[in-house]
Amino acid sequence: MNELTKRIVSCVLLVIIGLGCFFGISGWQSSPETHRTSIEYLNEKQATVMKLTAASTAASAAVSALPGDTGSAIAEKLADLTSDFLIVLCAIMLEKYLLTITGYAVFRFILPAACVLLIVRQFRSSEILAKLAFKLALFGMAVWLAVPGGITVSRMIEATYETSLSQTIEDAQSAAEDIDTSAGSDSEKSGFWSDITSSVQNAVSGVTEKFEKLLSNVMEALAVLIVTSCVLPVLVLLFLLWIVKMLTGIDFNLPKRKSTV
Repeated sequence: MNELTKRIVSCVLLVIIGLGCFFGISGWQSSPETHRTSIEYLNEKQATVMKLTAASTAASAAVSALPGDTGSAIAEKLADLTSDFLIVLCAIMLEKYLLTITGYAVFRFILPAACVLLIVRQFRSSEILAKLAFKLALFGMAVWLAVPGGITVSRMIEATYETSLSQTIEDAQSAAEDIDTSAGSDSEKSGFWSDITSSVQNAVSGVTEKFEKLLSNVMEALAVLIVTSCVLPVLVLLFLLWIVKMLTGIDFNLPKRKSTV
C-alpha cells in the first residue's frame, strides 16, 4: 500500500467518523432518553429542593406566629434561605439542560471539526493541524464528560445525606403543624385571651429550641445541595480542563487587563 492509498483510507475513515458523530451520535446524545437515569436523579433532587423550600417557608410562618419577638430572628433566617434554595434550583435546571446540549454540541460540531482538520492534514504536511485537532478533540471530550461526571460525584455524596434530607423535611412540616395544632387546641380550652397567652408562652421555650434545631438542619441540607449542585460540577469541569491542559499545553486562563497607570 503506497502513501497516497494510506492517506485516502485515512480520509475515508475520518469522514465516516465525522459523519457518524454529526448525524448519529449527536442526535443520540441530544435525546433525553439517553440521559434518563441522570434526569430522573435531577428531578428527584429538584423535588427535594422544592419540598425544603416549602417546609422552611411554612416553618418561618409558624415561628413568626409565636408571641412577641421570640422567634423573629429564626423566622427571618428561614425566610432568607428561600433565595438560596432558588439558586440551587437554577443550578439543577442548568445541569438538566447541559446534559443534552453539551453532548449535542461536542458531537455535532467539535469532533467533526477535528476530523476535518485531520483530513486536511493528510494532504498538507502540517504538524500544527494535527496538534490543533488533537487539542480540539480533547477539549470537546472534557466538556462532554463534565456534567455527567459532576452528577456521578454528587450522587455519591448525597447518598450519605439522603436520610438526613428526608428527616429535615419531615421535621419542618411537623414543627409547623405542631404550632397550628397547639394554637387551635389552646383556643378551644379557654375563652379568655389571658389564658391562651399564658398557655402558649409556657411552651415557647421548647418550641423555640425545636425550631433552632430545625434551622440548623435546614442550613446543613442547603450546604449539601449547594456543594453537590453548584460547587462540584464546576470543580469537575476545572479538573478535566486541567487534564487537557497537562496533555496539550492549552492555557485556559483569562487574559489579564493591562494597567493604565
